[in-house]
Amino acid sequence: MRAAIALAPAGSVLVVAKESLRESSSEYAQGGIAVALSDDDEVELHEQDTLYAGDGLCDRAAVHTLVEEGPAAIQETDRMGRRVRPAGGRVVVHARRAHSRNRILHAHGDSTGKEIARTLYRKAASLPNVTFRSFAASTDLLVKDGVCGALLGDASGDVVPVYARAVLLATGGLGNVFLNTTNPDVATGDGVAIAYRAGAEIADVEFVQFHPTALHVEGAPRFLLSEALRGEGALLRNAQGERFMERYHPLLELAPRDVVARAIVSEMKRTGSPHVFLDLTHARRALYVGDSRASMRPASFMEWTWRVSLRL
Repeated sequence: MRAAIALAPAGSVLVVAKESLRESSSEYAQGGIAVALSDDDEVELHEQDTLYAGDGLCDRAAVHTLVEEGPAAIQETDRMGRRVRPAGGRVVVHARRAHSRNRILHAHGDSTGKEIARTLYRKAASLPNVTFRSFAASTDLLVKDGVCGALLGDASGDVVPVYARAVLLATGGLGNVFLNTTNPDVATGDGVAIAYRAGAEIADVEFVQFHPTALHVEGAPRFLLSEALRGEGALLRNAQGERFMERYHPLLELAPRDVVARAIVSEMKRTGSPHVFLDLTHARRALYVGDSRASMRPASFMEWTWRVSLRL
């Protein structure tokens, strides 16, 4: 959507989605946006934290661009109508894994990605040069005599060629090549596959976006348990009830994602258990249920499982 907005002045832009336009990883992204906006933060410090969390594997130039352009990108979406700030305009920032400052911005609690997607869609849809085609999958790229295009297939089985001056692949992740994933069903990696078949150079495919914590209840979907839970104080415990992150990293539950994932696997192997626990018992007084302030009441045990069983 952001690319479509930028490209619209250059000509007609067609945005293709193989499901509805709302179905994407961004729609479900809960954790917020890391950006150096608070008074006690700096872009350089954000860069250092990112490189540290990357364990020596980061593209330094890409990291620099990411953190340096972050504040301007947030301001841009503000101008488009993104609702990330509460009344009064104060920026709300939270702690998160591997960050030395509170620099995580949220929109509507855990609906940050949904709000970003909504904002960008509304902006793109307002531009006369941008059109949309949903429930149409790109099955292959077409490259001939310097002209690029794509074969588009729809639910009816029809496949039609669409030619263009340029094709941008923004196809999300490939989590569904794994048995368990918190990715949406549309994240199947087909964008990488069609790029490879067209002759594109594929790099860094070992870096797959994932979350260390997901619900583990037999017969239930492995849905994401947001890292915001750990950012707000949830504790990881093994099957014996022991808090274990102190054995793996000084940042404990706020350690980088790969460290937390490896620690969970190590504890599962060490204890012979298929899961660990996310302990929120100390936070139960802060958890309420209800549709309005007038009807809010403390959540019952049946409404909140205080120690939620987790599995990778």
